[in-house]
Amino acid sequence: MLIFRTLLPIFTTTVLPVFLVAAAGFVLATFITVDSRSIGRLLFYLATPSLVFRSLYQMQIDYVALRQLTIVAVSAALLTGFCGWLAGVGQDRRQRAALVLTSAVSNNGNMGIPIALFAFGVPGAAFASIYYVVSSFMSNTFGSIIASAGQTSVRTALKQSLRVPVLYAAIAGLLLNTFGGKLPEGLFRSIDLLADAAVPGMLILMGIQLRSAPLLQEHTLVLRSVAVRLLIGPLIAWLLCQVLGVGGVERSVLILQAAMPTAVMTAVLATEYDIAPRLVASIIFFSTLLSMVTLSIVLWLVM
Repeated sequence: MLIFRTLLPIFTTTVLPVFLVAAAGFVLATFITVDSRSIGRLLFYLATPSLVFRSLYQMQIDYVALRQLTIVAVSAALLTGFCGWLAGVGQDRRQRAALVLTSAVSNNGNMGIPIALFAFGVPGAAFASIYYVVSSFMSNTFGSIIASAGQTSVRTALKQSLRVPVLYAAIAGLLLNTFGGKLPEGLFRSIDLLADAAVPGMLILMGIQLRSAPLLQEHTLVLRSVAVRLLIGPLIAWLLCQVLGVGGVERSVLILQAAMPTAVMTAVLATEYDIAPRLVASIIFFSTLLSMVTLSIVLWLVM
């Protein structure tokens, strides 16, 4: 009973608000037609880069912590991807690539940043934003290569990743922070307004996208990928933090981000390269649904 008494407040104050906003998007898409592509582009090119820039522009940067965070984020993605590859033994090429993709690419933007903000405040959101930048770069490079099963060259994938706006927003925020640059008040306020729109916008978009996810596709494969993403992912991050001696809020955010469900972006890659898109969509749906429980437990353990 003690566990439930401690878990319930964590769930209601940190996890539930995120899912309620996503549920609003889900319900909205049920009754009216919503252009999710346009919403996604607004978030991709304006709101999310503004949020990442603001976080890094304002935070107190510890470059040792930054290096550790990058190592953990990259290693966690590679190791969970490898676990997904092992989970796909005996499957055809497309299904195995789908399992690698859904195991490695976590929802560090739409869910990771808001939950880190609610759980650990502004410092937590800043660390979560850096993790998101690293994972976004990984998904746009290695994710594309895996999804294409070798059809996309490393050079082409790197070119695609260099078009991601959050990468330049992160670089600009880090440079201005490091060298003490200061934006004009009017410009910063406009960025601040866009940044405030990112979190609710990402959650509503996630709900809209989940509305179209098919259910009941390849139960066994879905469970394998969900287990890697929600259970093995945070365990790997915890082990890496132990090895690197990472502690404090940074450690908590790293484990939390590694525990996030499969990113909606994997559905985009699966559709683009035709690697079992319905299976990928099912994994996204069920990993997101089950993460309501697993994220509450992870937060209880790290807070």
